[in-house]
Amino acid sequence: MSTEKAVIKLQDVLNLGRSATKLMPINEVEITISKKQISLAVKTILKSGIWHLSAITCQQLEDDFILLYHFWKSDGLTLRVRLDEKNPQIDSICPLIPGAEYYERETREMFGVEFLGLPNPIPLLLPDDWQGGYPMRKKEQPSQDKPKDNNRQQKGKSS
Repeated sequence: MSTEKAVIKLQDVLNLGRSATKLMPINEVEITISKKQISLAVKTILKSGIWHLSAITCQQLEDDFILLYHFWKSDGLTLRVRLDEKNPQIDSICPLIPGAEYYERETREMFGVEFLGLPNPIPLLLPDDWQGGYPMRKKEQPSQDKPKDNNRQQKGKSS
């Protein structure tokens, strides 16, 4: 199935208006959906042919996060989902695409987005004893997420 047909199918299955779809340059389409629609949208994409999930990326705006699920099959198809900053949660798509685990773990670790049902939520990139909050967040973290003073000496400094 072509990207154009897959987009039309997504719009129909998810009851989306045509304004939810944005044509991007160089063979890319972006569709804005709600977080409640993520599983149905991914199922619909997978049924439309062999789609490759190439990445899940996250952006932080003023009061929310934007998750972008990037799919590819000769053309690009991106699902855009807005999450509230105060409660950044969304269902994991790992039951549908097991390889999404690494993207979800990275986003969880860097931004604090919770993927409900993520099968393996252990840290991916940061040290196990990391106490510094979410490195990619723009706003300061609540006090419990700030680094703990561990009285380590700085390298190259004498005491």
